[in-house]
Amino acid sequence: MWKSYTVMWPAPEQVETERFLLEPLSVGHAAEMAEVLADPLLYEFTGGEPPTHESLVRRYAAQTVGESLDGSQWWLNWVIRRKDSGVLIGFVQATVAGEPGALGADIAWVVAPKAQGNGVATEATYAMIQWLRERGVATLDAIIHPQHHASMAVAKNQGLEPTSTIENGEIRWELNTTSDP
Repeated sequence: MWKSYTVMWPAPEQVETERFLLEPLSVGHAAEMAEVLADPLLYEFTGGEPPTHESLVRRYAAQTVGESLDGSQWWLNWVIRRKDSGVLIGFVQATVAGEPGALGADIAWVVAPKAQGNGVATEATYAMIQWLRERGVATLDAIIHPQHHASMAVAKNQGLEPTSTIENGEIRWELNTTSDP
């Protein structure tokens, strides 16, 4: 999607919203996130099944490297922690690529079903997008299943719009962040 360019990527930082802390992902989050991701309802549109603690340890070890082997992609992953209870309830992530001045990010969000429906994904995704903007990311996209109305609502709340591009049966949504969502 983006032209390869090796960049020295900064490490993700903690981001705070009114209700949540976005903590940079660590392998230490695996046990708690295995519980967050255990609900089979999360896989209704994406397929697959809940990950095990061991598979999350392996996945998080790879993701926390922070970039692809060739340095052309910057991997950013945050867990979403409620400030009031300290409980993890999901994650947001971005894969950034491109050249300085023309950086773009593929973004995604997942919130545990018991925490859905009260703006968690919208608030956390907005905070992530602001963090990305401050670091020069100019365009965003997300891939969303055409029947996943909750994710479409999150995308619309961020100013993303559906395109005519279909990837593996899912719709590409896009936003040029040079205009506010």
